[in-house]
Amino acid sequence: MNISAAFRYGNEAEYGNVIPYDPDDIYPEYEYKTVSKEKNRIYENVRKVLIDLELDKNNIGTKAWSPFRDLISPGEVVVIKPNLVLDMQKTDMQKYTTTHPSVVRVIIDYCWKALEHHGMIIVGDAPSAEADFQRLIEITGYQKLIKEMQMRGVRVELQDFRAVKVVSQNGIWTGEQKAEEGCSDKVIVNLRKQSLFYNEHRKHQKYHGGGYDIRQTTLHHTNDRQEYCIAKTVLEADVVISVPKLKTHRKAGLTCCLKNLVGINCDKNYLPHFTMGSSNMGGDEMPFIQKKNIRYMSVYNFLRENVIAYTWKYIGGISVSLLNKIEKKEVQKKYVASITEKSDADRAKWLHLKLSGSTVSAGAWQGNRTIAKMILDLNKIFLYCDQNGKLQQNRTRKVFYVVDGLWAGMGNGPVDAIPVKTGIVGAGYNGAAIDIELLKLCNIDPSCIPLYKKAMKSKWLCENSDRDHLLNGKKIVENTVIPVKLIPPDNWQYKEKGKKGYQ
Repeated sequence: MNISAAFRYGNEAEYGNVIPYDPDDIYPEYEYKTVSKEKNRIYENVRKVLIDLELDKNNIGTKAWSPFRDLISPGEVVVIKPNLVLDMQKTDMQKYTTTHPSVVRVIIDYCWKALEHHGMIIVGDAPSAEADFQRLIEITGYQKLIKEMQMRGVRVELQDFRAVKVVSQNGIWTGEQKAEEGCSDKVIVNLRKQSLFYNEHRKHQKYHGGGYDIRQTTLHHTNDRQEYCIAKTVLEADVVISVPKLKTHRKAGLTCCLKNLVGINCDKNYLPHFTMGSSNMGGDEMPFIQKKNIRYMSVYNFLRENVIAYTWKYIGGISVSLLNKIEKKEVQKKYVASITEKSDADRAKWLHLKLSGSTVSAGAWQGNRTIAKMILDLNKIFLYCDQNGKLQQNRTRKVFYVVDGLWAGMGNGPVDAIPVKTGIVGAGYNGAAIDIELLKLCNIDPSCIPLYKKAMKSKWLCENSDRDHLLNGKKIVENTVIPVKLIPPDNWQYKEKGKKGYQ
């Protein structure tokens, strides 16, 4: 097979509405009698990209066709890893930010057929730390889908990979709780010198993770201690199929195959999101700031590392109340206006602006290099670490990728996203190749995004990525583009292919 990735594009496709998202046609290989009365183009398009990839080529169009025949063997454990995010978002926004379960349904069908009804399928992810997993799988339709498939005899279950969850009150993190269910087993993987964070000649860096406990994140990434907390379910799986949601991301630039692997890490404190300080302070939290603001940020960074990191579970509510009072006085002085409707996130931005003088915060800009290193480290673990978390020279598990890009969250994703109908479905064996080709199809130079600039230099990641790519069954050539415009997040610019300037 000389095809690395295949894509289907078309605005006529739409997600199914009726769970369990049966196809609207009885395909020769389809194992059930039930079909949907509504048109189910997403099932059809996912099926088409698998045919385009020439999977189980000799049996295409017959009852025997099993696209994952060479990927999955009977009796194996298969993990399907969608992109789940938050339950706090409006239900109608889930299809722009979360892998739609109608895409996962197609994958379950073909996995179960390849298993010959002997084995196990686990659909799992580590969503945001503060997410209510039960509510999330209810509002997205995953829980009902899995129950329906279980009733049909499929051995499939849902799993929350998180080992640590956050207790949130009024949008503020006030504590942590150990996961009672889900990922009770985790593996601490130390990449040591193989981590992109390792540099024996670089001075000590202070990394900010996904939460307030900065000291823990830095502790896990100091010298030759470069640790991640990985779900044992993923490491022990025989096959993992990653099903990312195409969308833009304020820190990483884009979420797709590479970024989706953040969800195999089950403790947010192990994930560096940015290096503290502005670019002229040795960090990548924000661009260049003025000297007076450097003084303010130095004091603030000291407090973040030595006070907030230890006390955030106790002072969260107190801090918000105090900040409300300070800001209200400031606003009354200048604008005589009420701020009672302002969100906690807005108040945090206000404080950051007062201290730094910069509208960029938390590494949400194009100069963030830290998150790219973290994402690539996780991809190395995903591909090359064995079930005990030991790095091997050769790839240790079978992987496959299916991209849900039918609808995408653009702009300030993943939370404050603009819904855009992109009409894309993709699949292949190499996640980096899929992401890079998708960007090119959207007329974007991948090197303008730090993650992909670094990815394209990583030989271990781009293995067999130079093979043919297909769009709607035809070979993609250099000037092939689709009429989809990816809207960058604030403080980002996407460069068009073959041009020196930015959009």
